[in-house]
Amino acid sequence: MKYKFIFLLTFKYSLIFSQGIKFFGGNLNELKAVAQKQNKFIFIDCYTTWCGPCKWLAKNVFTNNNVGNFYNKHFINYTLDMEKGEGKEFAKKYNISAYPTLLFIDYKGNLQHRYVGACDTTTFLAIGKQALDTLNNFGNLLRKYQSGERHPEFLARFALSCASVYYPYNVNEYLKTQTESDLLSEINLQILERYTPPIPSREFLYVIKNFELFATKFSFERIYNYLTNSMNKSLYIQTNQKGFEPQKGIQTFINSNNIKNSDFWEVTFLIEFYGYHKVKNFQEYVKQSQFFLKQAETLTQYFEKCLVILIEGFNNKIDDENLSKQFLEIIKPYEKQIYELTNPQNIFSLTNIAIKAKNKSYAKNLLTIAKNNISTDNQKKKYETLENKLNSLQ
Repeated sequence: MKYKFIFLLTFKYSLIFSQGIKFFGGNLNELKAVAQKQNKFIFIDCYTTWCGPCKWLAKNVFTNNNVGNFYNKHFINYTLDMEKGEGKEFAKKYNISAYPTLLFIDYKGNLQHRYVGACDTTTFLAIGKQALDTLNNFGNLLRKYQSGERHPEFLARFALSCASVYYPYNVNEYLKTQTESDLLSEINLQILERYTPPIPSREFLYVIKNFELFATKFSFERIYNYLTNSMNKSLYIQTNQKGFEPQKGIQTFINSNNIKNSDFWEVTFLIEFYGYHKVKNFQEYVKQSQFFLKQAETLTQYFEKCLVILIEGFNNKIDDENLSKQFLEIIKPYEKQIYELTNPQNIFSLTNIAIKAKNKSYAKNLLTIAKNNISTDNQKKKYETLENKLNSLQ
């Protein structure tokens, strides 16, 4: 009978830990007391009731058996609404402004690690393991910074870590340690991509004035994205100003800084601004597409890349049937270059645009071209999906 009782108790204990994370139900002070007693770090799910990714994480990751086994063993787990009760002051104290924030602290409240955003179970387990690594977690980097560590290599690492966890950092402190030629390095480009210093910053000007050098070392697409993302953010900040005109602002920047290939960059910044996710002026986006391609033709070595960027951008941003028809007319003069594209994904994207425009014959021709270049199972599945969409058109 004694063994039966032990078996049942063990089974009950295993069942609890096989149902995902077990969250503590008391207040913050009680939470810290339990963490101190058990000598464990605290994991806090910092959420809001309106946050979709927070709900997804709670439903799909926190309930995972492996996640529960690991987190219940190594942490005292807690959930805290950042807009209610203790959560309001907690959010201010730990600079939490994006959700979900996955926070790890010790029983004294010292930050150990943090991560922002939803993630899959594998990533979430890796985050927990990194939090336990007291030599390499974010909290250790922060304490080194707060104690006065300012070596440029450390600041670069610290800057990227802050960006990845949405922790505020004035990146100019690090950038001041770098010469212009230093900017032509992988880690500095990563920092520029994450922080997008304001325009016209020294860093932005150096990259755009040496565009070909950066594009050759890294890639056209990557430098294009950095420059347009930076300009989009800068222009968007100005949208509330009286009399704001994006084209005028772009022209002023280009003319005052003697930017090479000025006509190309003017229309490039303009079309990307109209397509920016906070602007979405798609009528103007399509209108500017024609001018964008004409200017891209003047940069012969980059024309195909610009064509691909435009096709992919339209496909990802716009579903409207009439705008899709207008777009197909704009790119019609470039059919020869389109048919020469060897990446099936680009043809798939244009096929999808043709389907949006309900242009069955053009979509069918494009699918035939794409079929001849399929080389992977994923491409085959994409082809079949588009074929089904095409066949379902009325």
